[in-house]
Amino acid sequence: MDAARRYKARIAEVTGGLDARADLNAERVKELDKRVKALGWQLREASDRHLLARLCVELAWESALDALWVESWITMRPFPKPDPWAKASDLDTLLAAVEQRAAELRSEVQGRRLRRS
Repeated sequence: MDAARRYKARIAEVTGGLDARADLNAERVKELDKRVKALGWQLREASDRHLLARLCVELAWESALDALWVESWITMRPFPKPDPWAKASDLDTLLAAVEQRAAELRSEVQGRRLRRS
């Protein structure tokens, strides 16, 4: 085999290897693209849950302030900052606790109003 043919054969081997690697890379890019899209959806969902949770807690806080407005002896404090150590996986449990405490407060305030009457 002359030098030109050996050179062409060698180039064909290298090019074939690069083509195979390019195909593998294209498949990997598709997989990663799907994963990024899925993570994007999860991130948007988490963001929406965060906003809804924050809104629910703020509404519960405002409701508590309204219920306690007539209790002039109580020192009202500003809305507390979020707990940076709270785990997002506990969100449903935490929201249920907020709702339970709000219901307890409403019940207690309603009971006091009835006893005063």
